[in-house]
Amino acid sequence: MNQPAPGRRFVGVSRVSAGGALYRLGPEGLSLVWVNPSRSVWMVGLGFAARGEGVVECEVEPPAGPWFGGWPFAGSSHSRWMLPEVLAWWNGRTTTFLAFGPEGTPRSELEARLDRVEEQEPVTTRMPVRRLNDARAPYEQLVDRAVKALGSELSKLVVARTIELEADRDFSERSILKGLEARNQTAWTFLLRQPDGSAFLGASPELLADANGRVFRTDALAGTAAASEGEQLLRSDKDRREHQAVVDDLRARLDPFVTSLELPAQPVLKPVGAIVHLHTPITATLREGVSALEVASALHPTPAVAGAPRSRAIEWLAANEGLERGWYCGAIGARGADSLTLAVGLRSATVRANRASVYVGAGIVKGSTPEGEWLETERKAKTMFDALGVES
Repeated sequence: MNQPAPGRRFVGVSRVSAGGALYRLGPEGLSLVWVNPSRSVWMVGLGFAARGEGVVECEVEPPAGPWFGGWPFAGSSHSRWMLPEVLAWWNGRTTTFLAFGPEGTPRSELEARLDRVEEQEPVTTRMPVRRLNDARAPYEQLVDRAVKALGSELSKLVVARTIELEADRDFSERSILKGLEARNQTAWTFLLRQPDGSAFLGASPELLADANGRVFRTDALAGTAAASEGEQLLRSDKDRREHQAVVDDLRARLDPFVTSLELPAQPVLKPVGAIVHLHTPITATLREGVSALEVASALHPTPAVAGAPRSRAIEWLAANEGLERGWYCGAIGARGADSLTLAVGLRSATVRANRASVYVGAGIVKGSTPEGEWLETERKAKTMFDALGVES
């Protein structure tokens, strides 16, 4: 169903180890991370065997992938996938390694690549981290413009900003990832190494697509509050309307591709770290011959990260937001021969050396206020702030 296009072929050689310290693997920086403790998924990658697509024949089947990537907020026409040189995963007892190479690569060469994998000592010392910008006034002005733009042609807008940080020395990506996983056990902790050497990383609470065979799952996730305010969130008319816009859009976009659709009548609470969201899980059965990748592309970007109606919201953001989102709010995950899992690139940052850009946004509907949405983005920033070592 989701088999990458034929043409290039690759092989993988495996090895099992008793170790389980995935974030310490090296010696080079990690090229990918894909972790969700609540789903028993712990995977990391080293290096790049290929970028693009191809068919992979492995001695063992990885729990996800072996292709990783997705597409940025701009859309699936910019789809980018990579195959790591080494893929490692932990099953709770042992770590399995796969070394990949083009078809015809001698086994001895792939074994030698596995021999070069070693553990690195983690950096755990906290250091001062400074905020370089205070964008409250410009962001509140943007929210005010968004509220005024709502009407017959726009029912919701999602407006975002960045928070620029600087540390005294280079950030430890491994320590950031370990902190994200520890505090966000139900989220998808991820890292994608960029061509310029920077890392886009985060802990996403939102599932765009989870497909195996013809079963397809997605999340409607909109409406946010502090973890202690969950009951108020369930009763909030403003947040319920924001959430319903996402549910209605997902149902309409799924309809042409599915034979059945299941979802609860009312949203439930999904706690993630220090905040809680309104959550409606959706399960569908795909029609024969429909690709999960095709469906995920049709859903992206959802009103949870863009607005509604989608096309009009994207036009407004391009003209007013003043932010190149890149991978923020994009689709990030793993792709196999008959499986696809994509999270939305939320609770995220781009890290390069001692600088980090943290991305946060908020959904704007009638009843939204500039102060309220600023405070919501500050709550959302705490996920990355805690992992980066920013003092509250």
